[in-house]
Amino acid sequence: MKGRFIKLGGIAFATAIGFATLATMVQAQTDVIKERQELMKSQGAAMKAINGILEANGPVADIATHAAKLQETSHKITDLFPAGSDQGDTKAKAEIWQSPDDFTAKAKALQNESAMLATAVAGGDMAAVKAQYDKVGGACGGCHKIYKAK
Repeated sequence: MKGRFIKLGGIAFATAIGFATLATMVQAQTDVIKERQELMKSQGAAMKAINGILEANGPVADIATHAAKLQETSHKITDLFPAGSDQGDTKAKAEIWQSPDDFTAKAKALQNESAMLATAVAGGDMAAVKAQYDKVGGACGGCHKIYKAK
């Protein structure tokens, strides 16, 4: 009888560990989804702010902070889409994990375009900034069209 209780206790303990591990995995997945949603919202806010400055013919210097934010956050994108983070409250499409090389290439394009925007802003030429802003928007849209659910 004592051996039976020990065996049942061991099974209960193993089951508890399994549930705890599963709960930790679900929490980590939820955290990365929220983190990437926040990052994308910050990028959208930066793009909106830049657009507002451009439409108001504001000074190029006012764009610098927003361009730097885009450049910084664009380098974090691929890390925020680990395997298994396609479940839950996300608009990320399965194609991200089915075509990781293309997704990474699109993220790299955004990194490059964002860096060139920051360079254009530092140069102070508003025409160059506007042209590069459009390229950044194209890089964003190029990824969203394929990898983001509506």
